[in-house]
Amino acid sequence: MELMLHRLNRGRVFIPKKCNCFHGSLKGGGFLKKYLLLVVLFVLAGCGQAYINTAEISGEIDEYLGVTPYLPELDYPIGHAHIEYNTTFEDGEPARGEPWKATIEYKVSQDEQVDDQFREAWEDEVPDREIIYGELYMDQSAVLLSVYKDEAGTLQNAEVIEIVGHEVQYQHIQRGTEAVIMLINFEDIGYEIQYLVEEEDIEEEAKAFAEEIINNH
Repeated sequence: MELMLHRLNRGRVFIPKKCNCFHGSLKGGGFLKKYLLLVVLFVLAGCGQAYINTAEISGEIDEYLGVTPYLPELDYPIGHAHIEYNTTFEDGEPARGEPWKATIEYKVSQDEQVDDQFREAWEDEVPDREIIYGELYMDQSAVLLSVYKDEAGTLQNAEVIEIVGHEVQYQHIQRGTEAVIMLINFEDIGYEIQYLVEEEDIEEEAKAFAEEIINNH
């Protein structure tokens, strides 16, 4: 028995009108009611989990960086979050210094975790970083959000725009893969947004993402 369910926006489930999967097979609709109740509970649980996850990750980042970032909730799940450390030298040998940056990766989906070989290569590429939440996935990245305990710096060749009255360094890349990159600086924290998911209205979606951060700072 195949039921086509489409999840639209946040927490809403659409059952196509042409779906006749229950036609002629149920009496009294009891099973259908129970099934739809389970679907609703599943969707609500998923929405609650997303909220818990963003709050949990923000609190973890505060433990490392001493700042509590606002992490927008999207329809895309958060695959993982990691912390990066400065490199220092002790007796001429490189050593892990203070944490300076956190990166949160929103994924289009979470269907395939990386294998051990990929994870080892990821860890070797930048030794001074550690995952504090989630796992690495092979699935496409939707958004990369980096958080700095000071300013995020300067984006070369960027346009300066205003979003809800706040200056944002903005760059729309259309070479090969389309992307929007933005830097948002406050006195105590900086954000770098790489909006990567390819949507027809990618610029508007990216700006809405930045606006939510600014409004909740």
